Amino acid sequence: MITFLLFVGTILVLVGVHEGGHFLAAKASGVYVEEFAIGFGPKLLSFGRGETRYSIRAIPFGGYVRMAGEEGKDAPPEVPTDRLLYSKPPLIRIAISIAGPAMNLLTTFLVAVFALWGFGVPVLQVADVVPGKPAAAVLQPGDRVLEINGQKVIDVNAVGRVIQEAGGAPVEFVIERGGKRMSVKITPVKDADGRYIVGAYFLTIAYTNVIKSLDPSSPLYRAGLRPGDKIVAIDGDEVRTGVGIINRLSELLPRDYLTLTVLRDGEPVNFRFNTAGMTLDQLFVGVELGDLGKETRRPGFGAGIALGAGQFVSELRMMGDLFHGMITGQISPAKSLTGPVGIAKLLGEGAHQGGSVFLWIFSYLSLSLGILNLIPFPALDGSRAAFAFYELVTRRPIPPEREGMIHMIGFLILLGLMLLVTYQDILRLFR
Repeated sequence: MITFLLFVGTILVLVGVHEGGHFLAAKASGVYVEEFAIGFGPKLLSFGRGETRYSIRAIPFGGYVRMAGEEGKDAPPEVPTDRLLYSKPPLIRIAISIAGPAMNLLTTFLVAVFALWGFGVPVLQVADVVPGKPAAAVLQPGDRVLEINGQKVIDVNAVGRVIQEAGGAPVEFVIERGGKRMSVKITPVKDADGRYIVGAYFLTIAYTNVIKSLDPSSPLYRAGLRPGDKIVAIDGDEVRTGVGIINRLSELLPRDYLTLTVLRDGEPVNFRFNTAGMTLDQLFVGVELGDLGKETRRPGFGAGIALGAGQFVSELRMMGDLFHGMITGQISPAKSLTGPVGIAKLLGEGAHQGGSVFLWIFSYLSLSLGILNLIPFPALDGSRAAFAFYELVTRRPIPPEREGMIHMIGFLILLGLMLLVTYQDILRLFR
């Protein structure tokens, strides 16, 4: 129930902010606004104020600002011609179209800054190093990463970006180990995909290879493992950290049997058990590993704004990489896109992990909504701006009725896509 309320509340806020951008831009441009609605379908709440009716509707997957004369619809007889949407110059209509996404982008930045001020900046830790790779010689699990090449980094994506930008040149890491600050240089190497890596895993929490808690219903408990056991090998291969355990299991599964070697009371004990048909999530359900602690540091006013701007740019780049991957076929849209069910699950998990994680998820959803609506696909804000731009360039307006029909077709396609993605989300829940 809490997850559902979080989902509905988040959607209402995101849609309200988005439609609020259109509404304010329309009002500022002198366009007559008939209705400001959050949601679709039957009205749950409705009231009039001035010339505009405000409503909340039953289906919270969107909203709209109905403007007089939009898409060739008849306007109320009392509305002057100069207040109709299509009486306005193309540049004004473009501004109204992009005002909604712009508000979402502004919200992304403000929420990022608030999360940094309110909850602090998570300090990245070295979760594990890959034997034989450059980082193995200088970094250790548990090292705090403060700066990379002079840049403060607060997420894993930023680490990868700085390493790629170095282009194979030595990268300077400022780390903290045992309370002492030190600087080390690592020369990246290329992986099989041609990307530069240093051979280290970075997380805000570095997990150990010691089992902290274990649910009696979990496969590991039934196999004989107990809290306090230290997993030191999987099928004979040494593991030293939580990341090492997960990576090794990911490489081995699926398979029929696994052997885990643990240290119990200082003595090695082997456990061989049936893993036929198991995924990693099924094998590790109910398992909590120990960790080296999580550290956050609160930035000052100016630093918070700078970090918020940096995080905003980082999220933009991450979304750009996602779209590029889907366009080039490197990333499957079916596996990457998330519908209402997946978003609700994500918000629930984020809230469970704390306010900071929830705000970062909220921030990314706001960014996603803003960027998605800038795509020039029928029914999205980007296409409305594109039609107005076409008129600006050619001096020939597209008839509102024809544009409205194009948007309706686009809306039906998007509705079908949302249903397909929702179906994929439901399938993931039962896998």
